Amino acid sequence: MERRRILRPEDYIDRIRYLNLRAEKYAEAGDVKKTADTLFKMGREYHKLQKTDLALESYRNALELYREEHDPREADVSFCMGKIYERKGKLKRAGWFYNLAASGFRRVNDLKNESEAVLHSARVLERLGKHDEAIDAYKRYNEICLRNQEKVKVLVAYAKMKELEDQLSDEFLRYNTSVLLLYLSILVIAEYTTTFISMKLGLVIHTVLLFALFIHSSLSKKKMKVLLAAMMMLPIIRIVGLSMPLTVVKHLYWYIIIAVPLFAASAALMRTQNLTRDDAGLNLRKLRWQVAAALTGFPMGYIEYQILRPEALIPHLSVQNFILGFTVMLIGTGLAEELLFRGIVQRNAEDVMGKFPGLLYASLLFTALHVGWKSGYDLIFVFSVAIVYGLVFQRTRSIAGITVSHGISNSILFLVMPFL
Repeated sequence: MERRRILRPEDYIDRIRYLNLRAEKYAEAGDVKKTADTLFKMGREYHKLQKTDLALESYRNALELYREEHDPREADVSFCMGKIYERKGKLKRAGWFYNLAASGFRRVNDLKNESEAVLHSARVLERLGKHDEAIDAYKRYNEICLRNQEKVKVLVAYAKMKELEDQLSDEFLRYNTSVLLLYLSILVIAEYTTTFISMKLGLVIHTVLLFALFIHSSLSKKKMKVLLAAMMMLPIIRIVGLSMPLTVVKHLYWYIIIAVPLFAASAALMRTQNLTRDDAGLNLRKLRWQVAAALTGFPMGYIEYQILRPEALIPHLSVQNFILGFTVMLIGTGLAEELLFRGIVQRNAEDVMGKFPGLLYASLLFTALHVGWKSGYDLIFVFSVAIVYGLVFQRTRSIAGITVSHGISNSILFLVMPFL
């Protein structure tokens, strides 16, 4: 059996010299096609010798000539250039040439080479950390392999896609959680500043927070986008409360005045998110749970009164004053706040962060808006109540019971206990 001769570096050099002479001859004769083919062969010989700069020069010259002739072999040259750039660590450049090669192979319906170019592009994108784009590239690779009936490659591509999707999901979760905790911190700082340092400075911080949420929402993807849009209502609540001349209005009616923009915003958020009334919890699902949840308002109102001991919002306790006050508490605090915090904010937070972290985050946002009561005990109590309300909402996907509980609790706090 004849043994295959092993080529030495000198053999490649001799071949390159020969090809160089042939390229010059074809160029003098004006034969663009043969000149390009010869330059392409030279590039491959340089590539074998690991003389990457000379290989790139030959490939680049061949590519220009192939483009002049609209020759489909420009895809082969682009693929080889991508390999060199990848080996040199110039990944962005490599990805560009792999995409160029894939497009060229696609034009001539060369599925085998197209799949190789797309696979290399996907791996480069993965190394660059562009996992979302890498997933799209692997999907394209998967589609080509399906058309070629390459079952093993299809399974490998699918497994890679799932791995990257899980990794991307974890990355987004970590990033989103960090950003959301930052916004929560800014909200707490704004509330603390408004209450203990300067109302004007607090208003400025709330305004900055509002603009930050607006800009970030406009740049984010769907789930994060809708959560940030819903959170915009939190600084708006305080900005409206600090800006309106409420000193000339009885304290009881403050809640109705502030509730009007809350209802308008909630309606707008439901419309933009395509949420039905049932989605936002405006239903009577699991009625026994709703009744049980509503009854928690009585002990909650009593306990919070023992912590805060606020003044009454009505001049004296009478049937007429109580009915009026209870209606205001039920609609202005119960329905307005539960629709926003549980029906919209918590729902969106769960979509972004997960079920329990979303509940926890919405509860912390709700608690932050109670810093103005200047009581650490009350913040602990309010957070506990928010967790209970959030759990009831998760269990029933209804805000009916917790709305009534909220209304009863505030009625006990502001309308009944101050007179006992």
